[in-house]
Amino acid sequence: MKKTVLASALITAFVSGSAAAANVYDKDGATVDLYGRAVGMYYSSDDNSEKGDQSYFRFGAKAKSEINSNLYGVGVYETEVNASSKDEGLETRKAYAGLGGNFGEATYGRQEGSFTLISDYTDTLEEFGADASGTGTDRFGTGKTSSVLKYAGEFSGLTVEASYQLDNNAVEQVDGDTSTSYGIAASYALPVGVNFGAGYNSGEGLDGTDDAEVTALSVAYDANNIYAALLYSMGENWKDKSGAETGTDYDGYEAVVGYNFGNGFSAQAVYNYLEADTGTTSDVEDYFVLGAYYKFNKNLRTYAEYKADQIDGNEDVLAMAIRYDF
Repeated sequence: MKKTVLASALITAFVSGSAAAANVYDKDGATVDLYGRAVGMYYSSDDNSEKGDQSYFRFGAKAKSEINSNLYGVGVYETEVNASSKDEGLETRKAYAGLGGNFGEATYGRQEGSFTLISDYTDTLEEFGADASGTGTDRFGTGKTSSVLKYAGEFSGLTVEASYQLDNNAVEQVDGDTSTSYGIAASYALPVGVNFGAGYNSGEGLDGTDDAEVTALSVAYDANNIYAALLYSMGENWKDKSGAETGTDYDGYEAVVGYNFGNGFSAQAVYNYLEADTGTTSDVEDYFVLGAYYKFNKNLRTYAEYKADQIDGNEDVLAMAIRYDF
């Protein structure tokens, strides 16, 4: 979740971002910060395809240089390697550059689309969640996606983002065709700890099909050691998480409530429900997650999340992990 939108200590106790970045260069208005994490994790489940080691290592760098008093340049790179198998290669999560200033930031490359400004309200779990918001595939630029031109600005409690995904044959597609997409989102934070958000994303339909559209509304309360948020998402002619070509209409709901005990311990409960309509209505996602977390310090934490799946044939999953941030 973006700390610039919901930046309380409670949120940073839940979300997966690291706050332990190290500055390795600072000279003549140019800085370089390095960050990352090492995660040792195991999934326990009666489903053999789910259980097993899920350890990974993530590394990132952010560079920034002052051009003048009103303008700076920025570049970000982030990669991840799955440590559960010796044969796994590197995955590029982010790679973008751009300009920033009092007007905000304008960047291009592989980065998150503007729609994540809204889906992040309920994307607070370490391992599960965010399955009902419409961000499951990067086909239409709602998640981390290549070829994204993006603007982000903050103005006295109001955060605005707009993104455009350029036509690119390297973007995830099923049949090799390419398409463009665009999104816009806004989030407003009240002084009393209440936040509101709304987002819209549209992707060009392939082979003459209707455009794929998704709209989301979210609200959150973040005060008094409590975090609670709701999200509603509605998609038309959308695609499922695998990127299948079949048009899908859906309604998605996500809810989260968490409490920070103030002594390193925190806990949260999350619910995801996604109902799809491809001619017949069916539940695609329907599960609860209970999570417990303990932070030893700003670098080291341990956690467990139990996913109770309500769909017949799907097994529950318990994720157990220890994580070191740097």
